[in-house]
Amino acid sequence: MNPVLSPATAAPSGRRGPALFGISLGYFMVLLDTTVLSVAEPDLADSLHGTVAGLQWAVTGYTVVFGALLLSAGAVADRYGAHRVFRAGVAAFGAGSLLCAAAPDLWTLVALRAALGAAAAACVPASMAMIARLYPAPAERARAVATWAATSGAALAAGPVAGGALVGLAGWRAIFLVNVPLAAAG
Repeated sequence: MNPVLSPATAAPSGRRGPALFGISLGYFMVLLDTTVLSVAEPDLADSLHGTVAGLQWAVTGYTVVFGALLLSAGAVADRYGAHRVFRAGVAAFGAGSLLCAAAPDLWTLVALRAALGAAAAACVPASMAMIARLYPAPAERARAVATWAATSGAALAAGPVAGGALVGLAGWRAIFLVNVPLAAAG
């Protein structure tokens, strides 16, 4: 059980802003990946000669695993520490994105997307726990959670737009390469 948080256990206010930015950036990356691939399907089909079923699995494999593991990931974050689980999830997401960009065939991409879903699931409950720890005062926490939640709207809206631009510039592999610097910054 986590101890009751008090302002004395919170991070100094000068460090909370950058920490919230990193947490929000990790969440942005996770949610961006839920919509970004859908606009890359035609290029992906041409490049990897995929079937409609394979393309559907590449898109939904991520979200199925992500949704299925959210509760378990929360328990893991409670047991091993939210900060540690969040960092591991973001690092795995960045590495997995790099591997997705190098996928030689569609079914390898499907498997890697499922692994990305598992890494994403590690990030979300851990990020909420970290926000609660950083902002123990209810009013400050409400503002921090609002910032974190606004990130989700921005990510979901940016996914198709960014995906279309990246595919137009450099092909479907670019939509995964964009996650690598986001993961490093997060």
